[in-house]
Amino acid sequence: MKIKLNSKNYIDLNLLDEKKRDLILIFPGGGYEHTSSRESKPVSDVFLMDGYHTAIFYYREEKLIFPTIHEEGLKVLETLRAHPSVGKIFLIGFSAGGHFALMLAEFYPKLVDGTILAYPVISSDPSIYHGGSMRNLLGQNLNEKTWEEVSLEKHVNEEMSPVFVMHTMDDQSVPVENSIRLIQALNQHQIYNESHFYPRGNHGVSLATKEVAFESMDKNDFENQFGYISSWIKLAKDFLERIKK
Repeated sequence: MKIKLNSKNYIDLNLLDEKKRDLILIFPGGGYEHTSSRESKPVSDVFLMDGYHTAIFYYREEKLIFPTIHEEGLKVLETLRAHPSVGKIFLIGFSAGGHFALMLAEFYPKLVDGTILAYPVISSDPSIYHGGSMRNLLGQNLNEKTWEEVSLEKHVNEEMSPVFVMHTMDDQSVPVENSIRLIQALNQHQIYNESHFYPRGNHGVSLATKEVAFESMDKNDFENQFGYISSWIKLAKDFLERIKK
């Protein structure tokens, strides 16, 4: 079911049935330039199999910039909350999508029941940031105030729901220090969190299964190199089961 927004962006809502169920809202990565197909439907499918409703937020069909982008994110959360078949809402974000998901979890904590982040963009600190994501998010608003507002490790707060983080230690696109700084901030604010770091793995491995292999790689080679990272999705599901109790 396609839910249109006031921009060209939209929500792809996937309901298993009319029963009220918890929902996973997916924010694919793509450097705030596009939304990755490898981090959208394949991710939705693995959560549908476990009895969740899912929704994929295609948030770069029209490239809104900050702060308009998070105002649209609020509208998405409110729309899904109002749906009679939706119970709790859990966010899962990849790379720049992880930044967007966490931004909403920080700004609107009462609307988010938990957040899963895979190799997320977190900080605007030039020593560790993903410059393309920051520029695409801020557009021409590259001033000190907005730069500070989108450095999310600085906006963790006590009202936030639990957070799960996955990253690879040798990520060359989004340094693992993004996740480390976030975890430090979560601990400082006593926010329940769980983290899993893998020693090797290219940025953007998604589920790390054959079906999400990089186009530039043979599927078997992809699985041989990165398949061990696929354990993260079960760990994330276990995390959800714990925080729901």
